[in-house]
Amino acid sequence: MNQSIHQSIRVVLCMLFCFLTSINVFAQEKHIAASIDSSLYVDTAGNVWTWGDSKLSPDINRRIPYLVMQNGQSVFASPDEPKSFIIKKDGSLWGWGASNWGQLGVIREIGSREGIFLSIPRKIMDQVNDVSGNGTIFALRPDGTLWVWGNASIQRGDTGKKDWTRPHKVMDGVAQVSSTFAHTVVLKKDGTLWAWGDNQCGALGTGDTRESVKPVRVDVKPLQNRKVVQIATRWGETYLLADDGTVWYSGEYNIRQADCLDPPKLVPTKLDTIDNVRAIALGQFHELYLKKDGSVWASGYGVAASTPLMTVPAKVGKVMEGVVEIAGGQSHSIALKKDGTVWTWGENEWGQLGNGTNVGSLVPIQVHFPTP
Repeated sequence: MNQSIHQSIRVVLCMLFCFLTSINVFAQEKHIAASIDSSLYVDTAGNVWTWGDSKLSPDINRRIPYLVMQNGQSVFASPDEPKSFIIKKDGSLWGWGASNWGQLGVIREIGSREGIFLSIPRKIMDQVNDVSGNGTIFALRPDGTLWVWGNASIQRGDTGKKDWTRPHKVMDGVAQVSSTFAHTVVLKKDGTLWAWGDNQCGALGTGDTRESVKPVRVDVKPLQNRKVVQIATRWGETYLLADDGTVWYSGEYNIRQADCLDPPKLVPTKLDTIDNVRAIALGQFHELYLKKDGSVWASGYGVAASTPLMTVPAKVGKVMEGVVEIAGGQSHSIALKKDGTVWTWGENEWGQLGNGTNVGSLVPIQVHFPTP
């Protein structure tokens, strides 16, 4: 199949995505993802591409896209940890990168001869349609069951389990999951929200700051009759996207700090700086919003938010148009446009922008892919 046919298929799929999101159905498939210093993209043929410091073989050119796997369907990466996941078309979950807590189904010891990184993709489990997490990993299966493995910290929800490398079922009836190093939030199929883990800054949205090792009900009364269609988390914070395009927020940013950086929101509170939102993507220090009209807006720190580094966080600003999917890394961003092209911006020390250089960019630049 030639490149023009691939492009045509991508356009059709993007049009379908737009239709589905216009009726408030949030798609599980993710065609782009951003890690700390690397990027992922799965094209219409199922080719999975990566670039930047992906923790694969050191012999590859990190500054341009590299074909790592075929028959891919969805990709995931965390902006907090050098680790990548791929869900293949047969539903199997594969990953590579950091596995010091058993994130990839095997523990790699710090200080060992091999180091903590797996440089070859490894199969972890079958029948998966979504994945989230950092040191602790959650996998969502098509039947709505939620499975967990990895670091047995408070965000895991089953701290009594001793085997970090083996997936354990923790919940039924789940529609979405989002997890950080500190807490986990779940949207169930019945529309209820549940959370557990650290709650120092109110990230659980329960109206208090008490931590919980078991799921507790999130207080969604402030949303009134709105339905949650997407959840997104990062250290100390939870973002909720409602079906009317409003964004709600609980907690306060706190990455290994003794105190919350600002007064915390203990229950979901509406953000007045953005509306008509279709999807949210959180980087480590910036936020991306994809509006229903296809425009991308950003806020936060650094070049990935199109704001000068280490200044007061800017108000939400428009970045680009014609987009159907967004992803945020530690300090860079990725957008998939309606025409099937992939665009990146932000820092580029490890080649995570995919433009063949190590020069960062304040504005989106197109990524070009070699013939598979």
